Amino acid sequence: MTQRFLIYLLLLFTAFLVGLFNFKKLSRPYKLLTIFLLITFISESITRVFIKEFRNSCPPYHIYQPLQYFFITAFYLSYLKKSTAIISWSWVVFTLFTILNLTFFQNVWTVPTNAMLPANIAYVLCALLLFKNMLQNTGEQPLLRQGLFWYNTSTLVLFTFNFFCWSFYNVLLKTKNSTLTLSDITYVLNMQYYLTTGIAIYLDSRRKQNEQ
Repeated sequence: MTQRFLIYLLLLFTAFLVGLFNFKKLSRPYKLLTIFLLITFISESITRVFIKEFRNSCPPYHIYQPLQYFFITAFYLSYLKKSTAIISWSWVVFTLFTILNLTFFQNVWTVPTNAMLPANIAYVLCALLLFKNMLQNTGEQPLLRQGLFWYNTSTLVLFTFNFFCWSFYNVLLKTKNSTLTLSDITYVLNMQYYLTTGIAIYLDSRRKQNEQ
């Protein structure tokens, strides 16, 4: 395990602990995020086992992808009530799609980019719709003190980049072009995503105090 990945795991676990220690104070969407952080930590830890034993970290991601999709879109479902039916049905469609992709297109030893790309599009669309709602319903609380603003901004930045990154990742691997630069940027953006998620969870745990 590299020092960089260890720092990434520690940051991820710290964000989870913030949610765990404040779990009873959290609103439902942020409880979902806390559970999602734990699942992500477990998944990322398992990938190191696969790296060590098989020199390939892809298998866990085929299971992780539908879980990630469910928890992130379930978070947004709490705020995008008009999209309830679409998001709910998308869980079924996306799960079936990931199974078909694994069976016929990208086997367990391949990065599941076919599943990641539509998921990234969905996350970006959810973030944009939520920003639209936030602009139409501005409250008295400053944006920088709103956990929702922090998390939504981070989601938009990370998954917009990820869409373009994973669009070319497997192609670059096949052509033997270096993917190190893309990996480095992804690492940084993932770190900021989980750091920001931790901040958002903390702010949500203090929301009643801030509203007084």
